[in-house]
Parts: sequence; structure tokens; C-alpha cells
Amino acid sequence: MNVVDFSRAKWIWTGDNKTIDQKVVIRKKFDVEKLPQIAEAYIACDTKFWLWINSKLVVYEGSVFRESKNGCGYAEKIDLAPYLHTGENVLAALVWFYGNGGRNNVNSGEAGFIFECRELGLYSDSDFKILNHPAYIKTGEPHPAQLFGGHNIGFDARLDFGDFTTADFDDAMFEDAKVYPNLVWGEAVVSPLPLLKLYDERELAFEKSTSGASAKLPYAMTMSVCFAVEAEGGEVIDIRTDRYGINGGPGDEANVYRGHRIEYTAKKGVNEYKCPMYLYGESIIMAFPPSVKPVKLSYIESGYNAEEIGFFRTENALFNRLIEKSIRTLYVCMRNNFMDCPDRERGQWIGDVSVQAPQVFFVYDENAQKLLKKAITDFIGLRKGDVLMGNVPGEHFAELPSQSLVAISEFGLLGEYYAGTRDADVLKMAFEPIIRYLKLWEMNDDGLLQVRSGNWRWYDHLWNVDEDVLENCIYLAAAKYALKIAEIIDCHEHDAFLKGRIELLSENIEKHYWKGTHYSSQNFVDERANAMAVLCGVCPAERYPMIRKVLLTVFNSTPYMERFVLMTLCEMGYTEDAYRRMMARYYNLTVNENSTLWEDFYLLGTRNHAWSGSPLEIAFKYILGLKVDEVTQTYTINPVSGIFREIECAFPLGNKTVKVHLQEENGVLVEKG
Repeated sequence: MNVVDFSRAKWIWTGDNKTIDQKVVIRKKFDVEKLPQIAEAYIACDTKFWLWINSKLVVYEGSVFRESKNGCGYAEKIDLAPYLHTGENVLAALVWFYGNGGRNNVNSGEAGFIFECRELGLYSDSDFKILNHPAYIKTGEPHPAQLFGGHNIGFDARLDFGDFTTADFDDAMFEDAKVYPNLVWGEAVVSPLPLLKLYDERELAFEKSTSGASAKLPYAMTMSVCFAVEAEGGEVIDIRTDRYGINGGPGDEANVYRGHRIEYTAKKGVNEYKCPMYLYGESIIMAFPPSVKPVKLSYIESGYNAEEIGFFRTENALFNRLIEKSIRTLYVCMRNNFMDCPDRERGQWIGDVSVQAPQVFFVYDENAQKLLKKAITDFIGLRKGDVLMGNVPGEHFAELPSQSLVAISEFGLLGEYYAGTRDADVLKMAFEPIIRYLKLWEMNDDGLLQVRSGNWRWYDHLWNVDEDVLENCIYLAAAKYALKIAEIIDCHEHDAFLKGRIELLSENIEKHYWKGTHYSSQNFVDERANAMAVLCGVCPAERYPMIRKVLLTVFNSTPYMERFVLMTLCEMGYTEDAYRRMMARYYNLTVNENSTLWEDFYLLGTRNHAWSGSPLEIAFKYILGLKVDEVTQTYTINPVSGIFREIECAFPLGNKTVKVHLQEENGVLVEKG
């Protein structure tokens, strides 16, 4: 990790840097005699900042959430040269201190901002001017659920003091910034991620009602709301999206988790406002009294800065819609980290990321791989002792042993990342922590694992989850991949431990759990447990017809574990069966009005959930039969005939885009020129 040397710059804020939910404006005028070719600035804060140079927006929602390392944060590296001119220049920033944490952020407890640009000789100190923005106020209830970091946006237009980004803005009321010692922020690591992508502002056709106005967005997205209204003054406008109140997942569906909203108090006359905070949803809903006359409603989409390259289209419109929803679900769950959902938690649950990981390589350019690598460094670097946590960074972390084991297996985050990049350095970083984690399990006298519950012994939602078979099989898969890593990085000091565990588990899973027609530790049959017995390699090929019958007749899994069931059918050579099961199980999620995929097949929980997008992986990896060699930058395909008559698709290969067109001839898919 590249740590910024902030030895000359100082952490600054107002005289109060502990009150939560502060939004301050920072300004600095500076002269430039000769324009530099490069002017690299490093900027860090707790929690988020927006930066302008000479009234041009340079950074939208900068500062990756804490933590980079335990107790540390990130710094953005930005070239300011394109925004400078000779003579007087002005730097302006809006900085928002949350003062709370969530599923993806750790609160340092103190607000702070630090800036340096050596080429300009510019370092934050008491010469920087600062003021609490008077128009940003705290809102009343309801507030966002505690799973989120941050707060609602409250803005009173009657208190606004104008465009603070311009050179002629009168900042006489601003104070000299107060300098603070770095007692809580730790080191600042250069962000490994690109700045967020900001799209053009687009106007919406809105429908007026007696209680406000609403408009439908073209698809589910993260975006900033922009509007213009006429008002008498003092009216309160409430703005939220259709995803504002979200139920919990299966077993928690009675609880409602509220997201963020905007509470805007109008001034007399024309009001125009562009909200810096993003909301997530598929529709914008504005509530206001009859005295408010809406004039314009628009939005500015934002998102992770990766180019969407891949697509997969066939003659089957229903399948095409499922793939399109999978891609959209993946994208809205990418930002500072991979999220399980942007409308309830925004947590980087490592099991969800294991589902997302292979999808990234089929659809997005290499920028998306940076987010995957960050997920791995979070997972490994932010472990608690020897425990690999299921969702870090964030203040609400927990160990779900099942998800951590999946993540370190060949079909989890680590294995999928290495398969797509051949980045052995990541394996070297992860190897010793993986071994120490695997050693946390003890063995019973029967040659099987002692149960390790962690904070939550969770393998899937709903019913008939055969936890004992799943725990032993997933652990076996993780141990086998650890042995493979040892071979790749040529480190063999733990081979005896790994081989011993592999041999013992392989023998005793077979001995205790094989029931003649299926694997089970209970008085029921679980398709997830039987799928995992195949994926971990304990089930011999001659039993595949019996396992196939289980996977075609038992339907317990949520979309999370459905990935492994579908993969297993494909790996056993039953790809057409996997396709039929997938289309049947995903039917309700495909035909509904959402542009993303629900958390659960029974339409429970969030309407977009990271773990639901595995049809995208099934399409490319198994139906197309795509294999990419990252070393030689070549690919092969082995399409399965009998499912589609025609396939048109594209996928990234290094810095190129490969397009494939297949058509059926004499019952076989062949490539067309």
C-alpha cells in the first residue's frame, strides 16, 4: 500500500470537529505564475468531499470509505494541472463529516481534511479558510437505518450564501482553519480506485399530483437529484426514491430499513438545487404542499468508473432480460466497495463478492478488477486476529465462516480473481492468513470438523439447510485451493497440514454423509449440500446421475446458493438442465418491472441484490463455454448446442473487446464471421 507523506500538510477543520453531520466549506486562493505540466494533489478527509478548482468540479464525492488498514483511511490522488490558469486561482471544497459508521465505513470520531500539492507549494494549514455551510441543516425523523453511514440531507435555501466556488465569492465571514494533530485518522493510503464516474445531467418528464411530483428513471441507478421549483418560501420538500423503505431478507422481512432522503426548505421565488449526496432507486418521489410549483426535475447518474463492455443476447427475449438485469444488478452494487445492496446495507459481504467476482471479468474493463483486488485486501488486511471477517470494512463486521471459506476457495473471490488475472502477488499476501484461518477449526474423533459458528453460523436463508455437510465440504474446497496456492507461489511448509485435512475430510464426508442416493447429515435432502459435495471433489463422477436427480427435484436455495447448484449441474455436464432450472427459478425475478434482481426468489428483501446475478456467469462460462488465458491474451469457446439457435455476445480481453456471433447449423452452434 502506498502511504502518503503528509508531513508538510496539516489536518484542518473548524473549532468543533466532533459534532456529527457537519458540512463545511473550505476555500484557498493561490497564485500560479507558470502552468505546471502535472500538479499532483493528495486529499484525504473524514468523511466525503467535493472539490472545485476555478468553479470547475474536479472531484465528485471523493474519499474512499475508511478503513484502508486498521485505524487508517485513504487519500485521493488527483492531477489539478488541467484546471489551472495563470494568475489567481481558487480551490473550494464541500466536506461532509458523517460522524457515524455503517456496513462499509468506520468512524474515526473526528472531522478532518488534509490537502497537499507539492508542484503548487500548497499545503493545508491555518491559512485555509473554513466555515460551516449555513444552509445545510439537520433533518427531522425519519433518519436512515443504522446499517448505513451518513445522514439525510437537510438544506434551507433561505440560509444559502451563494456559489462558494467562484473567485469573486465574498468569504470575509470565513474563519482561519484550525489545525489538529493526527491522533485518530492514522495513515492515508493512496486510493487504489478510480474517481467515481459522473454522467451528464438529464431532464425527466414528471407527473404532478396534489401532494407533489414523481418521475421514473430509465433504470435503477445511484444519482444526484436536481430540481427547480417556484415557492412562496418556507415550504418543506421531501425527496426520496421508490427504494427508500426496504424490508429485510428472508426471516427479517417484517422489518423496514429506511435509506437516505432530502429535506429541502424553499426560499421565496425560484429555487434551483443540485444535491451532492446520491440516492438510489428507479423513481424519484417529491412531496410538497400545493404552494410549490415544480418547474424542472433532472438527475445526474454516478457510479463506479468502469466501462461496460460485455453483453450476451440470444433469440430468447426472456433470457436476454435476465442477463440485462444481472448486469445492472452488478453495476449498482459497485462503488467504494462491492455492496450486497445499495438500498439497505451497502455492506461488502464476502459471500456476495464471491458471486460477483467472475461476472466482473465478462462485462467490465480492467478498472473493475481494481475493486475486486481492494475487496481481497480488505478481507485479508482487516481480519480480526486470525479471523477472516465476512464483511469489512465497516463498523458492523461479523464472521460468517461459510462465506469466508467460500471466499478462499477456487470458486470464491480469491480463486475467481486469480483465474481472471493470474496475479500471484495477491495469493502470496493471502496465503499465511488463509492457513491461520483454516487452523481455527478443530477435528472431532469421527474425522469431521468441529462446528465453528463464528458470529453467525449461516449457510443460506430459509429451510432445509444441511449445515454439517456444507461446512465440511466448503472447508475441504478451501483446503484444496490453499494447497493449489502453495504450488503456485512455491511455498510448501504447510503441505502436511493441508494434505492431512484433505485426506481426513474426503474419507469421512464419504463415510458419514453418503446415503446411497445423496449426501445428507439430516432427515431431509438439501440440493446445496449435494452441489457442494461435487464442487469440493468428494463425489465421484459415477454418482453424477444421482446428484443430477437431486438438483432437478429439490428447490431450497436462495439466489446466493443457487449459483453453486447451477455451477454443479454445468460442471457435471448437464448445462441444459442448469439452463432450465435457472429460467424456472428466476422467472418471477425476470418478468417483474424492476431493472435489477430481487434478493430472493419469493420477492423478499431488496429489489436488487449482489448475490442474485449468477445467470451472467452461467451464460458466459458454461453456455458459451468461454475460457480466457490471461497470460497469452487468447480465448476459446465451446458453446452448448440445443439451448439457443443464435448467440451474440462481447467480452473484454485485456484492452480489447472480443465479439462473438454464433448461429445454429444442423443442430450445432457455429461461429459466424
